[in-house]
Amino acid sequence: MGNNKRWKTVSQEYVVNSPFIKLRKDVCVTDEQDVIDDYYVCEYPNWVNVVAVTPQNEVILVREYRYPIGEDATAVPAGKVEDGEKEMDAAARELKEETGFCTEDDLVFLGSFYTNVANATNKVFTYLATNVEQVADPEKAVGEKTEVEKMTWAEIGKAIQSGTINQVFSVLALKLAESYLREKERRI
Repeated sequence: MGNNKRWKTVSQEYVVNSPFIKLRKDVCVTDEQDVIDDYYVCEYPNWVNVVAVTPQNEVILVREYRYPIGEDATAVPAGKVEDGEKEMDAAARELKEETGFCTEDDLVFLGSFYTNVANATNKVFTYLATNVEQVADPEKAVGEKTEVEKMTWAEIGKAIQSGTINQVFSVLALKLAESYLREKERRI
């Protein structure tokens, strides 16, 4: 284990090339000289998500219908990083667009993680926003019908256990924020 041997790329062909995803079919040779004729790689833009906490220690979430799973999902505000945009700026923008909430405080960077090391190239960057206040209505994008929800940390724990919050990046973000607030700010 732990070998750092690299594979060689023989060829690459884009099967899908859209603003949201590029699907690449690679032919590659492993370090043991095995040829893989159809290794598919997803090139998504990087994503951000943000755990937003009010002065009353409630967490702001977004509930919306998600076509791929055919049901509503409750998650932290999230979205893609636009070209040339800094991740922290994208997190603040997504928070305001999806919920209408903003903060005067600096966002806290909680970590960045590859979304799927087996077949994707992008990362998700996770932030914490404290003392958020609603300053506008959420923006309505085509195909999005969202509801803003508030939950206490106790309700968050129950929602994760029950599967109400079941998107892995939201669960990770909430657990990272909970740990940060417990250790750094003693707010939980």
